[in-house]
Amino acid sequence: MVRPARLALLAFLALGCRSPQKPPPTPDHALPPLEQPGKDYRTPLAGEGFRTEVLGREVAVQPRDRSSVTAWDAGAAAVAPGVAEGEALPFASLYLWRRPDEDTLLRAVVVGVYNEVLFAKSAQPFRPLEGILTLNSFTVPAAQAEYVDGLRSDDEELYWGYVRPGFGVGYRQDLDEPGQNDNMLAFSVIAEPGFLYFDGAHEAARDFVEPSDTFEGRGRVQVRLDALERNLLELPHRGIATGSDVVYGYRSHWTDWGRGRRQAAVDEDDYASFTGYMLGAGPVPFAGSDIHRLVGSIHGGTGDSLDRFSGFRVGGGPTGEDYEAVARPVIPGAVIEELTTSHYAVAVGEYRWEPVFFTYVGLRASAAYVDRDRLRAGEVKRRDDILPSIGARLTTGFLFETRLQVDYSYSAGVIRRGEHGGHEVVVHLSGSF
Repeated sequence: MVRPARLALLAFLALGCRSPQKPPPTPDHALPPLEQPGKDYRTPLAGEGFRTEVLGREVAVQPRDRSSVTAWDAGAAAVAPGVAEGEALPFASLYLWRRPDEDTLLRAVVVGVYNEVLFAKSAQPFRPLEGILTLNSFTVPAAQAEYVDGLRSDDEELYWGYVRPGFGVGYRQDLDEPGQNDNMLAFSVIAEPGFLYFDGAHEAARDFVEPSDTFEGRGRVQVRLDALERNLLELPHRGIATGSDVVYGYRSHWTDWGRGRRQAAVDEDDYASFTGYMLGAGPVPFAGSDIHRLVGSIHGGTGDSLDRFSGFRVGGGPTGEDYEAVARPVIPGAVIEELTTSHYAVAVGEYRWEPVFFTYVGLRASAAYVDRDRLRAGEVKRRDDILPSIGARLTTGFLFETRLQVDYSYSAGVIRRGEHGGHEVVVHLSGSF
């Protein structure tokens, strides 16, 4: 029902963020060479134009306007051993980024059944203060169930979703260093009056009572700092990104729910949460070359009175590298959003090698600390666990000016078929219009 309104809003915002007309292509001979005599190799950065030689052939890459991006993204994440209805999960989205000047920002990830939209606008007399509009929605028309020890809990299956428009004020300032279009400091205070809806599913147990539809008012305080330089394929190359979110939510009409109504509404009708993250990228000590990089990140979150519908949803799937996507925690080896938790910490370290200017190979190790549901003596109990993993990732330019990413992970902490350990493969293809 709400999809046409969402798309109309997105179209209106995009019209207000039109980018300037593209300049004519730069002649190949006028592009700067990637390798210069007497100087070390330099990794090409996002948006740069250059010329180089590959296998004896001259290659020219035109500059790219990163202030206006329209891109598509598609792929699938598969796990083995499999989990019920989660062996292979496809994903696809449309991505919009518009920042024609320092007074305007539109970022949108549009799936239809899942959407994230941020529109921020300032005016010169008020700069750097700005007004903010947001929209976050999850309206997947399929029954949802939680996973316990890698098994789908069909007895508590239900349809549910949310629609959360938002409005607020913020402070946004461009960073002179590194000085790219997405390098900025932002502080926002946003009100999110939303609606949570629920409906029963046929697999649910007879004594399962779904929650009541309710208005949910949320307040969010958000901080974002992006001081990353990104390479030709938009991977972090140098610098840091960090941020945090503080959320308080209140449900106006909330009743006991669950099997035998054992989930008490009085414990869940209001809640609070905090999340934070930091990502850094830089050279390998003593390597003395751009082709060797170290990338590390840490994500964490904790909260009070969190439940299935307000808790953190963490898991595997594709990683993101843009201004906002770096805030999303990823647990390599897990199913996408496999775990619903009230506190977590995820640390990831990666060594990345650049054999040629359009290809990057990474080796990765990670450890996640989460509280999750476990099955003990026929009962579901909550406990803290550590999920270590190792993996590798290939990111490369592909056919028709696309980017291909193939990611493999083995996690010793996930539970599959009653035993610890499982594999995950993510294939991820993206391109711009």
